[in-house]
Amino acid sequence: MNPAPDPTRDQDNDPLDAAFAAYLKSCDSGEFPDRKAFLAQFPELADQLLELIEAADMLGSVTGGEALAETKVLPRIPNDAETIDQGFMSAADGEGKLTLPLANRPAGDPGPTLPYQLGDYHLQSILGRGGMGVVYRAIQHPLQRVVAVKLIRSGMLASAAEVKRFFAEARAAAKLHHPNIVSVFHFGHRDGHHFFSMEYVSGSDLARKIDDASLTPQQAARYVRDVARAIDYAHRRGVLHRDLKPANVLIDENDCIHITDFGLAKQIDADSSLTGSGVAVGTPSYMAPEQASGHSDRSGAASDIYSLGAILFATTTGRPPFSGNTVMQTMMKVIHDEPPRLRSLLPDVPVDLETICMKCLEKEPHKRYASAAALADDLDRFLDDRPILARPRPPVLRALNWIEGVPLVAAVTGRRRLAEASPGHRRFQAAVLLLIVLLPMMLAAFVSIKHTQAQQMPERIELAGGLEGGVYSEFSQQLSQRLKHRAGVPVNVSPTGGSEDNRRRLINGQVHLAPLQASAINTSELSVAAPLFFEAVQVLVRDGAAIRNIEDLRGHPVAVGPEGSGSRLVAEYLFDSFSMDEQDVERRVIAWPDLEAHGDVDVAVICIGLRSRLVSGLLQRGWTLLPVDNAIEVSLQHPTLNPMTITPADFPAARLPPAGIATVGSTAFLAVRADAPDTLVTATLDALYEDPALFPGMITSRNAAEWQGLAFHRAARQYFAQRAE
Repeated sequence: MNPAPDPTRDQDNDPLDAAFAAYLKSCDSGEFPDRKAFLAQFPELADQLLELIEAADMLGSVTGGEALAETKVLPRIPNDAETIDQGFMSAADGEGKLTLPLANRPAGDPGPTLPYQLGDYHLQSILGRGGMGVVYRAIQHPLQRVVAVKLIRSGMLASAAEVKRFFAEARAAAKLHHPNIVSVFHFGHRDGHHFFSMEYVSGSDLARKIDDASLTPQQAARYVRDVARAIDYAHRRGVLHRDLKPANVLIDENDCIHITDFGLAKQIDADSSLTGSGVAVGTPSYMAPEQASGHSDRSGAASDIYSLGAILFATTTGRPPFSGNTVMQTMMKVIHDEPPRLRSLLPDVPVDLETICMKCLEKEPHKRYASAAALADDLDRFLDDRPILARPRPPVLRALNWIEGVPLVAAVTGRRRLAEASPGHRRFQAAVLLLIVLLPMMLAAFVSIKHTQAQQMPERIELAGGLEGGVYSEFSQQLSQRLKHRAGVPVNVSPTGGSEDNRRRLINGQVHLAPLQASAINTSELSVAAPLFFEAVQVLVRDGAAIRNIEDLRGHPVAVGPEGSGSRLVAEYLFDSFSMDEQDVERRVIAWPDLEAHGDVDVAVICIGLRSRLVSGLLQRGWTLLPVDNAIEVSLQHPTLNPMTITPADFPAARLPPAGIATVGSTAFLAVRADAPDTLVTATLDALYEDPALFPGMITSRNAAEWQGLAFHRAARQYFAQRAE
């Protein structure tokens, strides 16, 4: 019970203001004092006070619209429809006592505070705030059940439009009785506050799920499928949500979804996560193009389907399809830009799931799914590994995907399980069987053998090496010994001309594994098995040459390595950073063992691992190392290069300064073809990271697991993910 008003509690206030404030507080508390009796307490102020009260009545009629009854009970929801805890949401805006939404009250009066008795509801804490309302955790008496109570955020100052929109939300949700939609129990007006009560759900929401951890494609599809089923139920009863987003999808402790917030918010402010009111209806990152362009009158079931596609995109990739620095930027992207393909962000996303998502995100509403049920059915097909109905845009690919839906073709390929074929698919299959009887069996055998062979360990593993005496050659020899015992098959190491030669052999299928420099892995045909070690750019000058820095190279021939070596490409990066074209510096293609035989060549640029025998031998024979000035600037111009330091410990015979000399370097990777068998990649990584360390300076498996943005082979990604755990 709130205390009775005391008009004399603030002696510093003007008497008229104090009296009027006491009247308003009585109204706020729901007591509504007898007007004549109240005025009789202030005989000297009665006339002025009456004018203020009548003005307040007029303002209330303008902003509040038609008076609402104290309560209106909606159809009763079963008591076992227990509810969801939204306590993970923000508790309050700012500090201090938790208060109810804005109400008329004197200056300095914070108004009602929590806990607060609002009719049958004992409000305990704030669960969350949105563009229009505030949601509280409450106990409903006398049922003694936990519920969520939503109040208009602007309280008694709510306009007629706000009140109408607020109760439109309650009425829309009240029409829906579905296990995956938060139910509304009751709505009314009490103590100057419009409110309605609804289920209270214990768990999390989809937005938090996305933030906390990446979801698998199967998890994402299952959540969106369940949301689509519930939204289809709402559509069939004439209710559009029009503000679907991850934050409005609650997830209970049993991992079941519950859709909430059927209030069509039209307020768009800087925080796109809040629903608001304006010409554009919805939340920018998840609204359909027709909503973003202000044509809310054209929005229908297809708009909700677009939002479901945006949610599917976010649950799969961890980000919405469109986002900008401002709400307006986001809306412009929604209207004009094509959404990125899922596989452009995550290459491992199944093609069928990308196709489903892209169909939902079509700009034209008629190109999307015909209904939310059709979307849910397609997601079921994806989850059951059956052919989906959605097809990508190219007609040829659409035809091929349709053929995959024929039961016989699905069985032959071995990648789909067909539950029930359409009449068209059955007729097509009957025609094919009438024309050719043996072809399906032959095709089945061929596909099965090819699939099995592709995933088997090769009978003989071909491993690319490198230049004679080089680091790649030494590394491959050591790896071959371990891999031979680990894989149980012969391993052959082929001498090569270096990184570029290794790349060509790998793409052509001549070798299964090859060490490459970072700059050589520039095609989707290749994948990274593991980062190996860092290779330093080592600029060597012959004894007696008048060369003291990189700029002195102008006018001198420079050895850049043999044909096919990675040193040639790195040398070009270095020359480019110092603006040296071929007229400034003559490039000499020379095999490293023949370097000293070319007496007119005083400089060599070698990209190789530190402490290599090749460089050590040259240093012992009088060559010296030249520092790479401005190494940081060079690495900024060429991102595959990194600043490095060559220390005296790397080459004791070089007589380097104690702090070493600056240079740049690249990373060596162990590469495979993108279609290499998982068994081969896994066995190679097991051999690579056996104790003791395979190679000096090699990157450990723990550090390798922390590398981001590499085009890892699928088996390598899984291997390092397990190591990271």
